[in-house]
Amino acid sequence: MFHILAAGGLVSLLNFGIHALMTVLVVVATRRTARQTDHLHAFARLIALLAVTMLVLMIAHVMEVAVWATFYTLTGFPIVETGTAKFSGGYFEFAFENYTALGYGDAVAGGGWRMIGPITGLNGLLLIGWSVAIIFEVMRLADIYVDTAQNRSR
Repeated sequence: MFHILAAGGLVSLLNFGIHALMTVLVVVATRRTARQTDHLHAFARLIALLAVTMLVLMIAHVMEVAVWATFYTLTGFPIVETGTAKFSGGYFEFAFENYTALGYGDAVAGGGWRMIGPITGLNGLLLIGWSVAIIFEVMRLADIYVDTAQNRSR
């Protein structure tokens, strides 16, 4: 079990690094978008800032799921069906289901790798929470930009 925790921890660290880099990209992209949308109405500006943020974060999450799917492929553990529904997906679908903690319950990792599902889920939940914090920060900054623009027009 220790080797599963260690391997899952290393994959999680890699994903934290990816998310950190994508966070920097969000900061750079939203600053640039804020400068380019300075003349727009507050609502249009917020839409532009959130669209850029969401695009970058969605790319980040898909990349992180792909990292887990690659790890699953390299380890080659069997995916064992558990329910009455037949699991027809591969490692990418299995990784996405675990990353989002969706838990259909139709399949688990076999061959002694059962703990990798909860580890993947914890990693995904932490990264999704990080993304929520980024979204709220972008919204807070958009509000500051709007207040600043309103004060300049007075």
